[in-house]
Amino acid sequence: MKISINWINEFVDTTGIDMQELAAKLTMAGLEVESVETKARLNNVVVGKVLKCEKHPDADKLSLCVVSTGAEEHQVVCGAPNVRAGQTVVFAMVGAELPNGIKIKKAKIRGTESCGMICAEDEIGISDNHDGIMILPDSLEAGSDVNDYLGLPDTVMEIGITPNRADCLSMVGYAREIAAIYGLKLKERTFELKETDDKAENYGGVVLENKEACPTYMARVIRDVTIAPSPVWMQNRLRAVGIRPINNVVDVTNYVMFEYGQPQHTFDLREIEGKIIVRNAKAGEKLLMLDEKERTFTDEMLLITDEKKILALGGVMGGEHSGIHDDTKDVFLECAYFEPKQTRKTARKLGMNSDAAYRYERGADPANPVKMVDYGAYLLQEVAGGKVCKGKLGEYTEPVPAKVTVTTEWINSYLGTSVSHEQIVKILSDLHLNPEVNGTAITVTAPSYRVDISTNQDIAEEVARMYGYDNIPTTLPRIDADSKPMSRLLTARRDIANQMKTLGFNEAVNYSFMKDDFLKLFDDEAKFVKLLNPISEDMNTMRTQVFPGLLATIKFNLNNGFKQAKFFEFASSFIKTDEKLPEQRMKFAAAVAGQFWPMSWAAPAPVEPFFALKGVLENVLNGYKIKAEYVRSDRHFLHPGKAAEVMVDGKSIGFIGELHPAVADEADVRENVVLFEVDMPELIANATFQYKFAEFSKFPSVYKDISVVVDCSTASVDMINCIKGTSKLAEDAFLFDVYSGKGIEEGRESRTYRVYFTASDRTLTDEETNGQLQKMIDNLTKEFNAQLR
Repeated sequence: MKISINWINEFVDTTGIDMQELAAKLTMAGLEVESVETKARLNNVVVGKVLKCEKHPDADKLSLCVVSTGAEEHQVVCGAPNVRAGQTVVFAMVGAELPNGIKIKKAKIRGTESCGMICAEDEIGISDNHDGIMILPDSLEAGSDVNDYLGLPDTVMEIGITPNRADCLSMVGYAREIAAIYGLKLKERTFELKETDDKAENYGGVVLENKEACPTYMARVIRDVTIAPSPVWMQNRLRAVGIRPINNVVDVTNYVMFEYGQPQHTFDLREIEGKIIVRNAKAGEKLLMLDEKERTFTDEMLLITDEKKILALGGVMGGEHSGIHDDTKDVFLECAYFEPKQTRKTARKLGMNSDAAYRYERGADPANPVKMVDYGAYLLQEVAGGKVCKGKLGEYTEPVPAKVTVTTEWINSYLGTSVSHEQIVKILSDLHLNPEVNGTAITVTAPSYRVDISTNQDIAEEVARMYGYDNIPTTLPRIDADSKPMSRLLTARRDIANQMKTLGFNEAVNYSFMKDDFLKLFDDEAKFVKLLNPISEDMNTMRTQVFPGLLATIKFNLNNGFKQAKFFEFASSFIKTDEKLPEQRMKFAAAVAGQFWPMSWAAPAPVEPFFALKGVLENVLNGYKIKAEYVRSDRHFLHPGKAAEVMVDGKSIGFIGELHPAVADEADVRENVVLFEVDMPELIANATFQYKFAEFSKFPSVYKDISVVVDCSTASVDMINCIKGTSKLAEDAFLFDVYSGKGIEEGRESRTYRVYFTASDRTLTDEETNGQLQKMIDNLTKEFNAQLR
């Protein structure tokens, strides 16, 4: 937000304060000043009168003007399309240097001498407008100093506001802060509102159907306004804070909003039929908004309507047709308090950003509407010639002030400071927090505009920022020598992450939320936890699985030319339950796109990514002595021929597989992706963290190969389990060759298994191993209709 020091001076006198010092003090008080712009006085720039304006003899788009500065007349060549004889203008004489760096000199333009320059707003540094020259009121005297009229000099600061400091979205808010920092007196705005005998109730009323979302709605009726440009002092102040003046009625609402942080809205009274009704929308209702876009509403959104039609979206923006027109005569002035969560939810859902919503969703002053509706009416009375009808319309709900009790000892203990009791009381008094002292206890009654104060910590923060963060001593944190060790889950996560990095994987950190339409590709919508207030439409659902985030990461990398991607992630999944909170589980996921090994002349022979990633997973599990089996999986998002459940003691702890081509196509992933996901609590439950030495055999092992023909649909893991279960001497077995084709009937294939035999007390003989081998063949024949090849 931008603030104008000239405007601030209406409420606190900053005379003698260095602006750079003020910027530093505001920043240290928690209000970060991002830039300081000095708008200096204009030298040799005066009010001018255009006496003549003729077409330039040698240029179609230039005008030849004669400008009077009172005592002298100057010939000027001007390229502005709106210059006319009789206008009062900003005139830069020869010798002037403008804020944009232009030095005014005598010059010849298309052969004609030009002595000076008629200025546009951007050329004198008061706005970015370059549509044409700036036109001044005819009442200004030629040759008079233009600086007073333009509000120069001035200092404009741009300040970054934290979401909790809604009170600092106004000039008054910053005036309070400056007064507290420098111990200055705050000035109050006074005004005299003149009401006519015509009663406002003759022109309607207000009905609040949803008082939770809108507990206060005040209105005034102002008749016989004249739509015209607002006074220059008001235009100058609005321009200084980055607002383009429109007309006196609209400018008044913007002026009040930037001065006091209270949004207002004006309706053309003739467009209102009957009473104003504040109600929830009916699903599907629509309105063309002031930004010329039609919005469709849902039933949780708040509308401002009359008895026949919709007028505005409460707290966000008005409708196109009910606003102020060039021929508006009577104005209905709205000044309300809208509940922050309601406004924020509506604005986010519709993707709308407005100055009003920005303030309401952070928490406007709930006590402001009563006074501000009068102030807005007063300004319309003064700058638009309006006649204010007698009385206010609407309802007002008195806000309940927050009371917080703290002690000096607690504040100092919490902050690590030694601020005196008296100094703390003074700081809180300077901030208008109304401290009441009872011994060392201090009870603070927060003013209505400080909606951010509700806890002891909030009071400590106020003391800290005014005492000075740089005055708080730096100390080392206390760490107990007998601090608790990391949990096994965190230890395993750290160790596995290091292991994955050594295997060439990059760790990803993705948001916990994603778009529901994307998540539907992988899981049942009944499990989804929907967000009531999503950051955006693409982040409206908590993830139920971790790997979809890795898919999005891989897709981003593929789209940016990185065709070989290997990622892993540790993150929580969230499953909807009947309880208040969802079930939250830590998951470990990894995904590979493209070839597992990068392209290189020295790289190993091409390897199937599924088996390479399976090797990575087995490597991780073996580190914790977990023996997993891989059973065919029927998960719909995985390739039916390359998918397996990771089974430990008959229970699935995760899955591994290649992404189904149809799902990959819907997800717009254009490379084969292999992935796995494992439940970390289940992994920990089956892990061995204490390792004991087990004596290994001193005698050589013997291996034998078995080649059998079986049905293609036979699970290899079942055959391996059969082989190993036949003999205690079978230390290990694995499949190393598969053949189908000539010599093998259709629907069957030849598989060759290598079996390792080991004994801890002797060297095995061929007779022993051949006998065990024959038993294995017999069992395979019996269990799987295997035929020895």
